[in-house]
Amino acid sequence: MKKITKKILYREHSPYNKITDKVDQNIWFEVETQMNRGPDSKDVDKNLVEIFNKYRDDSMPDNRGNPSSGCIWVNDSKKGEILSVEIGEIQTHEVGYTKYRGSTGAFPSYLQPSAIGEVFKVVKIIDKKIIWNEKLSIPINPMIGVVGLAPEFEARGNAWAGEWGGNFDIQEITTGAKVQIPINHDGSFLHIGDMHAIQGDGEISGGGGIETGGTVKLKCNSEAKPKGMTWPRIINDDYIMTTAQARPAEDAFRIALSEMILWLENDYDIDKKEAFMLLAQVLEARVTQFVNPTFTYLLKVNKKFLI
Repeated sequence: MKKITKKILYREHSPYNKITDKVDQNIWFEVETQMNRGPDSKDVDKNLVEIFNKYRDDSMPDNRGNPSSGCIWVNDSKKGEILSVEIGEIQTHEVGYTKYRGSTGAFPSYLQPSAIGEVFKVVKIIDKKIIWNEKLSIPINPMIGVVGLAPEFEARGNAWAGEWGGNFDIQEITTGAKVQIPINHDGSFLHIGDMHAIQGDGEISGGGGIETGGTVKLKCNSEAKPKGMTWPRIINDDYIMTTAQARPAEDAFRIALSEMILWLENDYDIDKKEAFMLLAQVLEARVTQFVNPTFTYLLKVNKKFLI
């Protein structure tokens, strides 16, 4: 299996990034991801600092997060198609952290730190459990926060997400899911990063759920772009999902709802009026992150209703 390392990292999605690796379609490959920088090692508990520094170091920039592992060329993928990225097994590192800088879109500080203030927590990950404290351990639910292609005309920092994919921060982007993204350039220019061991809805701390790194197995294929599709889609065994990123969050919801209605009309032969009324009964929706430059709304429809 081809292995793509974190030797070369990018902090922006860009058509100008140098290609670091090439992969064939419909063949599994493995990507190693870099954990975000996190707190300074001098501030980490002495019992955790050695394992923490095994996967990050103080030379990493602290103001440009979500490094992606290289810029991957997907052979034979063409502009105007979509790239389907299947998520396979995810293996996390044995350590992670969560960090709150004192202000996020979910809990703004305005002109001074919030009542909570700046805070971080470093945790060990043992036997697929986050060791929160002596009494509490939390089963991991690993996900990939960043899955993106190059935008058509510009470079966008890895904090952003949009029609090109990017920093989704959606928990459903995990093993068994397929992320479908419109392709703006031949070769796709795939970027992968921002692994979390777990993340709660809203990602309210801003410094992720449990930020970590590790490896993820992926398989890509390109296909004709479906009619009516503009924004990324996600599919797993049970659901079809649309997503959009905007600010305010209401705009992200409206975009994702429009995308879902068009999907039902064009792929499932459900008239717009009927689709709208059906969604009013069975739609599942939530904000998965409320802290990036634009907020992420995820809309879901269980496949059992698409008969």
